[in-house]
Amino acid sequence: MGNYIEQNLKKDEHVVLKAKIHWMVLVPHILLIFLFVGIFTIWKPLIAMFTTELGFTNKKLLGKVGLINTKTLDAPLNKINNASVSSGLWGKIFGYGTLHITTSSGTYHFVGIANAEQFKSSLMAQIDQFDEDRIKKQAAELAQAVKA
Repeated sequence: MGNYIEQNLKKDEHVVLKAKIHWMVLVPHILLIFLFVGIFTIWKPLIAMFTTELGFTNKKLLGKVGLINTKTLDAPLNKINNASVSSGLWGKIFGYGTLHITTSSGTYHFVGIANAEQFKSSLMAQIDQFDEDRIKKQAAELAQAVKA
């Protein structure tokens, strides 16, 4: 576990940023352990913490959630329609939130992402850079074709 993103890199791709699940998602379940209920409820966030991967490269966004029942995301940056973050009071205080990513094929939710707002901002900046690079490459190819 923990290398889904690296295993799915293509030629000329490098990881720009990876997200992590914030430790704060465990706190309510740790508190419930004192009532012996948390022993049964802590497993889901623990599994999510260790199996959730989210990151983006210079060309695409990659993500994986789950251990047995997995959901994966592998979307080119130009197919990402929207990225938004929602967080409650504790999320604002401790710096985590739920990242909602809408692509041309569906919507994905990554819960408890540490520094989710920063991740979203970096993702949007990388999308802009990807579009600029793509336009420059097309312009160079067009100029070369006209020259020939």
